[in-house]
Order: sequence, then C-alpha cells, then structure tokens
Amino acid sequence: MIRQQQYRAGDVVLPSGELGKGFCILESGTLEVIRENKVLSEIDIVGSIFGELSEILGMKRDATIQAKTDATVRHVEESIAEIVTKNPKVAIKLIRTLGRRLYRMNQIATRGDNENNIFKKANNAEDEDGSVDQVKILVVDDKPAIAKQLSEMFAKSEWNVESATDEASALKACEYSGYSAILISMALPGETAVDLRRKLKTNHNVLNTPVIGMIVMGDEHAQKKALNSGFADCISKPFDQNKTEALMYKMMNLDSSARYFKLIDDHLFFKLPPELSNFVINDIKENMDTRIRNTINEGILKLIIDVSELEEVGEEAIEVVGEFAEKIEDMKLPIRGAIVATGEDAEMWNNLDGCEEWIICDDFEQAKESLARPPSEDDDE
Repeated sequence: MIRQQQYRAGDVVLPSGELGKGFCILESGTLEVIRENKVLSEIDIVGSIFGELSEILGMKRDATIQAKTDATVRHVEESIAEIVTKNPKVAIKLIRTLGRRLYRMNQIATRGDNENNIFKKANNAEDEDGSVDQVKILVVDDKPAIAKQLSEMFAKSEWNVESATDEASALKACEYSGYSAILISMALPGETAVDLRRKLKTNHNVLNTPVIGMIVMGDEHAQKKALNSGFADCISKPFDQNKTEALMYKMMNLDSSARYFKLIDDHLFFKLPPELSNFVINDIKENMDTRIRNTINEGILKLIIDVSELEEVGEEAIEVVGEFAEKIEDMKLPIRGAIVATGEDAEMWNNLDGCEEWIICDDFEQAKESLARPPSEDDDE
C-alpha cells in the first residue's frame, strides 16, 4: 500500500518509539531528524528514502522525523522483504542510502560534537546553564566591501562575521566550523551561488544553517532564482540596517527584541534608535509584550528608557514610549523607571501616562544612580 500525505511545518511525520514497516520517500519540503532535542540531520532532497531502519533492524525508532517546512511524503507501507523481492533495484537504493548515512555519522563521531558544535539544539533550545552560543555568520561575496559593511552592521548585536570570496574558500571555512547563518551573493559568477548552497547542504557542520541570498535591490530574477533553489530568504543591497537585522533575527530564530531591549546589571535598558521608521516602530511594538514577560521572569524591577539619540522627538517616539509605560502600569508591575533625555523638552516625558513618576536623567549612569536610591530620596529632590 502506498499513500501520499501532506504535512505542515512542525508536524510529526514518523514518531519515535514505534516499530515501523516499509519506508518513506520525500516528495517536497524539508524534514528534520530529532533525537534528545537535537537536530541530527535534515532531509531536503526530493526522492530521499527514510524510515527504513526500524523494519530492517527490527527495532523501535529512537528518533522523531518532523516537518521543518510544509512537506509532502509518500509512505510505502509494505514489508521491505516483499518490496525487494518484487524489485531488486530498491535494495541497491536502500544500501546506498544507508551507506551515505553511515559515512556522514562516522565523520561526525570522529570530529566530535563537543569540539565542533555540530548538532544544533531543536527549536533553538538553550544549554542547561541558560547560555546561548555566540552568533557567527559567514558572508560569501567577491566584493570585500560587502563583508565589511555587514561586519560593522552586525557588531551592534555582537555577532561575529567571517568572509569568503568564492566557493572553494566558503567550503573550506565550513569544513571544520559551524555557523548561525550563511549569506551568499547571487552575483557570484555563473551558477556559483546555487551550486554552493547545494554543496553546503551535504556538509554536516552546516546542515541546519539557514542560507540567505544577497541580491541587488529590485533584482526580482535573482530573488526568484534564489528562492527556487532552496535559499531560506534574501536580503537586498544596499543594506537597510533595520530590515536586514530583523530578517537575520527571524532566520536564526533569535529574539529580535534584543535589538532594542537589553538586560544590563539589574536594569532593563530600552534604547530607541535615532530614526523611527514605520518598520522600526512596528518591530518594537511587536516585541513589547515578549520583553515585558522576559523582564518579569528575570525579576528585573528597574527600567531605563534612552531617547537621547532620537533625531527628533515626534509623535511616533512619544507613542512608543507611552504605550510601553502604559503596558507596565496596566499590569501593576512594581517597576521603577527612568528616562535618559536631553534638551529643553526633556521634562515633557513626565507628561505621558505611566511616566509621571519616572526620573529624568542626562545619561545612563545617572539613571542607575537615581534608581539605586530609595523612592523617597527622589521625591525630596
């Protein structure tokens, strides 16, 4: 019996703990093989066979196969012995599949997971001590200025950037190291970008790494080519810092609210960027609730909002700060606040709902000192 089934991202295709029969064939999409909350590998090549080991070994599955993207899978629910008897060529394909899998796992075992950080945690899980691995990005472009621009841009988020100028140097870089994301210029000669993306997906160090295309703004042909070739998404040159950072946070499954909110000592520090475009405003608002919940979870009771670098204090800035303060006030959180603001209009921030009792300071250090004093001392001043 053969049945074809559609899966949505996150659906379990084959659960662990069951004794399987037959095997499956990937028709479209990408699947992940997960064991003990770690992604062992991805299945993303159309025609790939998987799920056959359970019947061959007579053992229950010890890993879960889950859809990473929307996917279509053909389930061949007939005993492998019967299938091979009818069509001996299937046996050859199964042997090759098992051989490639064994070769890949032997390489992983030789190098060691601890040394090379080969396995990514499922769903971007944190280590037991709560720490998150340092973000490391590989930029593949034959124009050195591009890598320099991205390095300077990502320095704000404390991400490390490495560069490669061609296919050979990129493959060599990935031979002994893993990356959080790989950016490849679609303007590389010929089919280099597409070929490189395909080869990277056979490298166990970067199996699970999102590969993103870099295109010239407005080049729809390059964008379509990248997406049709399996690139996760595209960013445009010249780079818009806000849009580029937002896409990278999304692709790496990181908390994008870290772009505006940071935990410094025992304070939540919220710094508004100099320019508040509609894109930035919406991005901040979308992350407010997440950051407030994280702040509560961390036990933080002091908040500093820095508006000193705003190019101009317009209605948008007032709305963003006011909405954030109102959310905290509505939740009746015992959080004390300070606003870093300069100029003649600095005191106007106390007119916002929720900000009436907040302290107005000239810089971050002064704000920390003010919040360190008991509330009564601030009232006396």
